[in-house]
Amino acid sequence: MNANNNLSRGPVLQVLLSAAALLLFSVWVVYDAPSLHTWVGEDGPVETLSAIFFGISSLGFLVVAARSKFLRSKTYGLRYPMVLAWALLMFVFMGEEISWGQRIFGFGTPEALLEINHQGEFNLHNIEFVDNFMGGKYRYLSIMMLTTGLVLPLFALSGFGRRVIQWWGFPVAPIGYSLAFVGAYIYGKYFHGITIHSNNSTEVREFLMSVAMLLFSLHGAIRPCDLFRACNPLSSRQ
Repeated sequence: MNANNNLSRGPVLQVLLSAAALLLFSVWVVYDAPSLHTWVGEDGPVETLSAIFFGISSLGFLVVAARSKFLRSKTYGLRYPMVLAWALLMFVFMGEEISWGQRIFGFGTPEALLEINHQGEFNLHNIEFVDNFMGGKYRYLSIMMLTTGLVLPLFALSGFGRRVIQWWGFPVAPIGYSLAFVGAYIYGKYFHGITIHSNNSTEVREFLMSVAMLLFSLHGAIRPCDLFRACNPLSSRQ
């Protein structure tokens, strides 16, 4: 059995890695919250890694588009827009995580944005109407995590669901990564507002989400056919 087959048929490692990351931060916040706070602060290691992982995820989805034999062979529905939308979304997440390099390159916030951004930063998610969309970014990111990591993978298990995602050319995470997404949601839901530094849970949740997206996109870059439930047992590069 080759590495690609192990990747698609062995979800045990995926689950263990996701559980380990969730357990690490859960124990950390319970037993040493002040130490965690120094790691998840503005421009700290956790936020920086989140941005890097989102950036790699964006590249991963571009590789999916380039390598997928399934997408190239489609004569119906959509081919590339859905995959490219994931790549674009992950690029935006990367930029938003670091305020598009504002503190790295040292440029100021335009006056018009300064008036509507409640943290005075060069980003979109801290603009009031964006932050309050669908009840706030905490809620719509939670919906995204549960939909991406649980609802769509379960939907794709059915014949009808597989046909729908193949028609749209919509990449869906393998079911083995569900814990990575659901774990990020659970962590944020459980620890939000119960620690001294309430923003810590948000930063960790975003980091865990970036890890989940990294696993999702890299799996697709290695074995793109899995994302469309279109694998031929004799091929690993559809």
